[in-house]
Amino acid sequence: MLNKNYKILCNINLTHENITVNDVIQQIQTSLKNTPSQLIGCVLDDIQKSILDKYLGLKWNELKNKLVPWMCPHCLERSSFVRRGSRPRKLKSSCGTIEFKLFQVTCSSCTKTFSPFPQLLGLKPRARISSEFEEKILSIVLDNSYSKTSDTIDLLTNESISHTSIHSLVSKVSSAINLEHSQSHFKEVIVDSTKVKTSHSSRGSDIQLVLAPTTKTVRYNRVVNSKQLLYISVNKSLRSMNRNLSKYTCDNVITDGDIAYNALVSDVFEKATHRRCLWHLPRALNHLLYMEGIPVNERKCFSQALIGILKERDFSKARNEYVKFTYLFKRIGMTSIEKFLKNAFNGIFYNEEDWINTKVNKSNSLIEREMREINRRTDVGCRWTDEGCENLIKLIQIKKYATHCWDEYFKQNKRPIKQFSQVSLCS
Repeated sequence: MLNKNYKILCNINLTHENITVNDVIQQIQTSLKNTPSQLIGCVLDDIQKSILDKYLGLKWNELKNKLVPWMCPHCLERSSFVRRGSRPRKLKSSCGTIEFKLFQVTCSSCTKTFSPFPQLLGLKPRARISSEFEEKILSIVLDNSYSKTSDTIDLLTNESISHTSIHSLVSKVSSAINLEHSQSHFKEVIVDSTKVKTSHSSRGSDIQLVLAPTTKTVRYNRVVNSKQLLYISVNKSLRSMNRNLSKYTCDNVITDGDIAYNALVSDVFEKATHRRCLWHLPRALNHLLYMEGIPVNERKCFSQALIGILKERDFSKARNEYVKFTYLFKRIGMTSIEKFLKNAFNGIFYNEEDWINTKVNKSNSLIEREMREINRRTDVGCRWTDEGCENLIKLIQIKKYATHCWDEYFKQNKRPIKQFSQVSLCS
């Protein structure tokens, strides 16, 4: 399509003594700062000219009625086009601001003028930031604040982006990425929630997160669990979560015992085994004991006793000890704790084969790690809006646990790099 040589002339005059490596690096970077963006602009102009020459003929000697690789957006015509000048376009990239022309054509059938090259060159409508730069910006902002991301981009690239522009980019991409999976059945589904400082509520809003552990791999002598993101929302009704999860099925669903998830277990995952998180049980017991006014040392003894029961490998012995432990609270008049332990019984003691199976996940500690990371990222000293918090957290989780959705949105950046240019340095 284009076969052209570009020559870049760089004159370097070393007149000073005691020049260091850093001096040379800074001087070359300053001198050639705008060179990549200027070269990209020239190449884009020449690509468009070569396409027009190929399908419309040379200027003043244009071809008639030849099929072209674009279509008129007004009358859907595929031939009979003539050249019609150009309009300037700017695009921010990691190399700097690229200034180039978008050449236009006029359709002879409907006499409408337009540019076919945004479609041919993969430019999104009204986009002011290139797709490759968008992905780099988002990869930085997922772990840093908006202002720190802006400073980092200004330091490492030839372009500056304001924190408000980054915020708008996060909102746009988060709304555009759809969370979809080709797989509909999972062995385990883990559900949990946490609170973050959003809206006007003193305690903040709930973040609902649903993950599905898939495979285990050993990396650096540690077991790493791969997970799939099924659902995430901020301050939305549980009915919305149930509706979104209704397209999936699972064998086991693990919760922390929150009664709000009863409808999810009974209606959506009705055929799944409902497991109670063994990690949450002692901690929930400790909180209930605190509400009853039990001193710290005694609370610790009760919690350690429950942990010992849950670690017992003999199914019958563990179940009997658990029943005795429950009856103890009935005798001392703590009916709320007795009810709590009774409600958790079926989710703990499913059957003997399941109890001795160490490969079955029996806690949602995997999702607790994500909750800690969410709290870390959102704890910025000020309150979020529900929408702003959901947009950012959604992108963080998609980047980690739904990479196929991320790659589908940035599919232009995932195309294999082709060796279509050669650059040599002459001295």
